[in-house]
Amino acid sequence: MEEKKSKKINISGILRQVPEYGLKVFVILLFALIFFGSANPARISEKIGSNVPLVKSAFYFRDLVSGIINTDDSESDASDSLFGGMDAMDSDASYDDLYAAMQAMIEDTSTFDYEDDYEDDEEDWEDAGDTVTAEKIEMIDFSAVWEEFSGEHPEIASALRRDQLASILTFAAIVVCMAGLFLSFGTNKFKRAGNIVICAGSVLVCLSLLNFNAAYTMLSETMDMLDVAPCAPKGIPLYIVFSLFAFVFAGISIFTNKTDSLEKSVLKATPFQVAYRLLALLLFVLIFIPGANPARISEKISRNVSLFTSGFFYGTYTENLQRILLRGWLPEYVVRIASAASALTCLGIIACGVGACMSIGNNKLKRIGHISLLCGSAVSCISIFGIQYSYNLITSSPNVDTIEPVEPAGMTLFVVLSAVIFIMALISFILTPAPEKGEKCHIDAPFQLFLMILPFLLLVLVFSYLPLYGWRYAFFDYQPGDVLSMDKWAGLKWFKAPFENAATRSDIIRVLRNTLAMSGLGILTSWCPMVFAVFLAEIRNTRARRVIQTLTTVPNFISWVLVYAIAFCIFGTEGFISSLMVNSGLWESGRNMLMGEEFIWLKMLLWGMWKGLGWSAIMYIAAISGIDQQLYEAATVDGAGRFQKMWHITLPELLPTYIVLLILSISNILSNGMDQYLVFKNPTNKDPIEVLDLYVYQLSFGQTTSSNIPFSTVVSMFKSLVSVVLLFVTNKISKWIRGSSIF
Repeated sequence: MEEKKSKKINISGILRQVPEYGLKVFVILLFALIFFGSANPARISEKIGSNVPLVKSAFYFRDLVSGIINTDDSESDASDSLFGGMDAMDSDASYDDLYAAMQAMIEDTSTFDYEDDYEDDEEDWEDAGDTVTAEKIEMIDFSAVWEEFSGEHPEIASALRRDQLASILTFAAIVVCMAGLFLSFGTNKFKRAGNIVICAGSVLVCLSLLNFNAAYTMLSETMDMLDVAPCAPKGIPLYIVFSLFAFVFAGISIFTNKTDSLEKSVLKATPFQVAYRLLALLLFVLIFIPGANPARISEKISRNVSLFTSGFFYGTYTENLQRILLRGWLPEYVVRIASAASALTCLGIIACGVGACMSIGNNKLKRIGHISLLCGSAVSCISIFGIQYSYNLITSSPNVDTIEPVEPAGMTLFVVLSAVIFIMALISFILTPAPEKGEKCHIDAPFQLFLMILPFLLLVLVFSYLPLYGWRYAFFDYQPGDVLSMDKWAGLKWFKAPFENAATRSDIIRVLRNTLAMSGLGILTSWCPMVFAVFLAEIRNTRARRVIQTLTTVPNFISWVLVYAIAFCIFGTEGFISSLMVNSGLWESGRNMLMGEEFIWLKMLLWGMWKGLGWSAIMYIAAISGIDQQLYEAATVDGAGRFQKMWHITLPELLPTYIVLLILSISNILSNGMDQYLVFKNPTNKDPIEVLDLYVYQLSFGQTTSSNIPFSTVVSMFKSLVSVVLLFVTNKISKWIRGSSIF
């Protein structure tokens, strides 16, 4: 009976927590929606960019209406077109006037694209000489352009202003919900007030969405002749659903969590600290992701350049802009501003990360961390507008078609997250108690260990997990140098290729056979380093033991290219063995023993063992040094000999280490490297020596005609998934048989 009651109590406790967690989830989803352009209800016209999010529609009016204004300019200003002078001529003009207009058009060199005409002209580069000093760009006065547009199209302007107002109101309502969310982390009255604020914010979100429909109606019913291609607002159902769920869960929490007049109401700083720590980590990761780089303000800038590279590696950032800068089509100060702004943004984000790490210390260290967070977030939020300024200069340039400006991607995300970090750090700074007089900065031991391992965790994230983003190539018909866009979407085409193509299926089977055979031989001989370490530890002469260990460890640091060079000198046609056999009269001519496929798997195994035996034995040598010496002393007293000690003490003590390494070897059975097989490969042994990693390399970089990067990505994905599955399976088997495992 008691067990049943406890189960009922636990279930009821979980049910009581569902509304609290539910309102938090849906408020966060509401906040996330403002960054997605595809769910932006402010897009009431096809001329508004599909990548413009709600937050940008609210606070960057120029980006919201630029497409419509550009449409108006392109239709109204015919004189700026290539044939504007001829179009503007009177129909009764003479042939002399027509000839003069054509001559003027030909002499106007500004209408020609020199980049296309002189793409491969080396003399043109030589004539350029030093960098041409470009004229300073005059910024377009957007307010004047908008006033002119509003005067000519008042109805469209009124609808767009209504659209921006709706965006501001929706954003403000979502901010109210976020404020209520943080209040709900408090106790007693603060928690109740937070739930009430969430209810009010949810209602405001739903009401503000009505303005988008009103703006769309105004735009679609206008009698203006300008084609603005009105379209119904998207994303409104998502906003309504998330708002209603947040309202319902907040309402349930209001009635289920009653306040206690005797209990003290406290607003804790912990939720704010958790928020700015997570956001600082997110920003730090974003500066290494090329797709979120706001400094890519031109199509000429590589898509693989991240914000960090843009700020601290100017040469890489401007590698594809050199021709434009040499021609003087773009002043270099424009790119310098963008690069400097990127560097300052990165430094501000790094300062935020340092402050987030300091915030896990005592109150004095938290204060210093808060100051670092406030300064870093303010610097990153302000400096990133330098990138926007550079973009505005490019769009105002007379050579805008040549430079091909690109709207700064992710700029809104950086600005909003930096602003949120600033607000959270400021609130946490106010709520954190002041340090005591004479208090020294201190971090508890567990957190010290965490901070010590944090740089390595970040390196693992950047170099091991971020590259997984490259798996997207498996779903596209991609060729090196192409732009990855949805028009190249291939779906599961490359996943089905091994099953539909007999030749590909045969290659995969052959490669898997080679891989499993060579990895299997490596696993069967995986005990050799352990035995070598045991016998090495039994050598009493310390100097001899060190010499042997050094000689067997050094080959691990020799590259496989040098190993092959050594092998060629020994086993080549004119190598040591061939020369010896020819001179002794046993062979008539030299033989290249590296050619042919006889015993190729065994040969590769022996070369691998020679190179890695000493290095693999290091772990076992370290484990042997950790064995309790009293065990050997007790065995000596009992009359055990040297081999008995090795068999009954050393080997059993090394067995856990061997099992761990064996599990890792089995999980990596499909990853047996590529360098060794690449250097030893030749036309006579290419079929049995080609393993999976080498096959992927050949698909990506070894093709003479074209690289098949999508299919090689599929093979790499398959290899990674199989390795993960094998790791868990072998770990489970080890736990079942021995009672211990890796995790």
